Amino acid sequence: MAAHPSLVLAATVALAAVLAAISIADYRRQIIPDGLNLALAALGLGYQMAADADGLPLRLLFAAMTFAAAWLIRRGHFLMTGRIGLGLGDVKMLAAAACWISPLLLPVLLFIASASALLFVGGHVLATGPAAARARVAFGPFIAIGLGCSWALEQFAGLNMGLL
Repeated sequence: MAAHPSLVLAATVALAAVLAAISIADYRRQIIPDGLNLALAALGLGYQMAADADGLPLRLLFAAMTFAAAWLIRRGHFLMTGRIGLGLGDVKMLAAAACWISPLLLPVLLFIASASALLFVGGHVLATGPAAARARVAFGPFIAIGLGCSWALEQFAGLNMGLL
């Protein structure tokens, strides 16, 4: 059952506001405040409850599994390189993002986030030189781009595959 258009519009505006705040905070300070990640998750779960309360347990399970998978990637990268490549705020943000979209759209979110981050770094390297390839880059804004695009695909293009 599709959500009422005014509910989708309100959720989209709230999502855009939180994603903008996360992007600005992470870009400026290289940290995603827990309060913003909590707001992202709470708004997503609130939307899911209003749209389809029966699917809420699956959304919570998906968010927990997303957190676990992202944390394992973070830990594995650290064990292999001795450096933290994915911040804990990014891991929490991915779990909060999972509250918003169909599980089948998580790969789309990750592809868009990763591709946009690679394009950003590539452009930075071209503009300033090869040393820019070793600079720290906030990943939160790119997760925000991926979530925004995935949300738009699901809500406005009907790309939810009819599952959740």
